[in-house]
Amino acid sequence: MGNEVLNALMTIFERHKNERICVVGTMCCGKTTLMKELSEYHCVDVDDKFWPQISEDEIERLSETPITKAIMDDIFRLMREKISVKPGRPLFCVFIHDCEAAVYLDISEELLEKHCKQRGDTALRDALFVKRLLEDDWNHHKAENDKALYYLTITE
Repeated sequence: MGNEVLNALMTIFERHKNERICVVGTMCCGKTTLMKELSEYHCVDVDDKFWPQISEDEIERLSETPITKAIMDDIFRLMREKISVKPGRPLFCVFIHDCEAAVYLDISEELLEKHCKQRGDTALRDALFVKRLLEDDWNHHKAENDKALYYLTITE
C-alpha cells in the first residue's frame, strides 16, 4: 500500500484521536493491508467483531452470492445493532457507521479487478456492487454534512 495513503490515514487518526472514525471501502480495496500497517492505532476490522456474533444460519444467508441489496441491508442493520465504533479505535468496514469522521478508500475498477483476482475469493461484480452502495452512502453523508469526511484514492 502506498505511503501517501498511510501518511494521510495517520494524520486523520491523529487529528481525530478522541473521536470515532470509520474507514470505509469495498471488498478487496486494501483495508486489511492498511490495518496491518497501522497497528499502533488499534484499528478494528468489523469482520473480526461482526461475524462471530451471528448464527451459522445468518452467516450462510448473508454469504450468498451474488450479493444483493437485501443482503447488504441485512448486514448493515445487524452491524449497527452489534458493533459500536469506539474513540481512538478506527473501525474498518464497508459502510459508514456511527462516527464523527469517515474516510472513504476509493479504488479504480481496474485496480479492484486486479485485487479481486489476487485474493481469489471475491467476485469483481460483488466488489463493484458494494462499491456503488458505499458511494451512495458516502454521498448521503456528504449532503448531510454531519461529519468530517476524507476521500483517499488507493493507487496500488
